[in-house]
Amino acid sequence: MPVPQNVATDYGFRSTAPGYIIPAEARLWFEDLKERVLRLEGRPFGLLVDSRTQKSNPPESQEIIREAMVWLRAHGMQRSVVVLDSTVALIQILRIAKSTGVYSYERYLDALKDPLWERKAVDWLSHGIDPDLPPPPRGQGG
Repeated sequence: MPVPQNVATDYGFRSTAPGYIIPAEARLWFEDLKERVLRLEGRPFGLLVDSRTQKSNPPESQEIIREAMVWLRAHGMQRSVVVLDSTVALIQILRIAKSTGVYSYERYLDALKDPLWERKAVDWLSHGIDPDLPPPPRGQGG
């Protein structure tokens, strides 16, 4: 199974978290992301987490994800988006996000139902355009 990876982007970071993530992999992912965030020296950033193919994770990995959410929010994460293709993974991440206070800054996109998920994710992270709200009528602001 591939290890989660982080990549710098124009909006901040994109993490790819495929499959079943064991605690050691989750810890490596978080430590790498911490180093990248600290190099920003306090500048705000967004985070896209591509969790397609992820079904669920063990409780120990979930705890590391919970720790990461709190730390990232405290160190400049303005918005985040999680892309999923599994209801089980969605339920798991919603529970974690609500318990950490990140929920109101995070959006969830179903890659199976929305072919425009990537554009919507980047619009949320870069411009604050909420993918959960309908677009304004044509010719009226925007």
